[in-house]
Amino acid sequence: MKSAVSARGQVSVRTMSVARGMFALRYAATAVSYAAPRVIVSVDPDNAQVVKMLFSPNAATGVLRQPGDLCVMTAESEALVLITILGEGCDQPDAVTLELDRLDREVPALAAPMRRPALAVAPDVAAQNDEDAGGRAVSLRLAGHVERRGDLFVGGGEWLGDPNGTARIEGFSLQWPKRPANVDIAYGCALLGLGRMPDVIVGEYVGTRMKARAINGVTFSLIGADAEKYSLVVEARFSDGTHFGPTLAPVDLRGPTGREHLVALRLQLTEVTARKPAPVEAPRVATTVSPMAAPLGQRRPARIFRAPRVAAAM
Repeated sequence: MKSAVSARGQVSVRTMSVARGMFALRYAATAVSYAAPRVIVSVDPDNAQVVKMLFSPNAATGVLRQPGDLCVMTAESEALVLITILGEGCDQPDAVTLELDRLDREVPALAAPMRRPALAVAPDVAAQNDEDAGGRAVSLRLAGHVERRGDLFVGGGEWLGDPNGTARIEGFSLQWPKRPANVDIAYGCALLGLGRMPDVIVGEYVGTRMKARAINGVTFSLIGADAEKYSLVVEARFSDGTHFGPTLAPVDLRGPTGREHLVALRLQLTEVTARKPAPVEAPRVATTVSPMAAPLGQRRPARIFRAPRVAAAM
């Protein structure tokens, strides 16, 4: 994120990549308590013909002034959107939290259907999911700041970053729409040169932006009374090619030396139904047949024992 100082305070500019489709860009929250920074949304001039934006009737075109404001945009192809933040403290990593929600379904191509990349599941994870009757995918969004690409937003099962590239992920946050009250995701990261950062929960940002600071470790875990009702599959790739997962949380992942930086991250959340208990077999009792026991229906001849005769007294 680039920052500058203007007559009315600080200015920061970032880019956001959007895919083909219809989206709602929401001003979700701000960490600046005294005055909410303003967010100006504009389109890269090279993409002006393929992106259309609609703002609330009472809002100034192109401006999100406070949490709760939103912009609806449609993109006919992949495009870059410019996000300019104005106000004191806007250069803080969590000064403004924006959420990008897809409003439409992906349209299949004429020749062949386009599928969102699915998260591959390791054999042991797949076997476990097969045993979990009624398991279903839960909507999860991953937002992050990637070197030279700016802020990116992906869904569950999609890569944040390029697993075949070297551009570092500098920070990320999770969004869980309609999250139940009794479960949450705790996650955190370690920064190269700074060490482990405090864990946060869904909705909070970890890491940095535009500070050339690399993430060299990540942690994820499900917490809460209902944590056992969900499974979180994590997959991560580091700059040296080290690939972790897919594996079930809780996880604490980092490269072999601790100097490798994170280049790609992929998550998938699933709600699992309690497994049906295996039928309990009645205990088998070993039985032995006494040698003296006769088969059913066959009677052994009786054996008569007689007392020895005693000679009568004369």
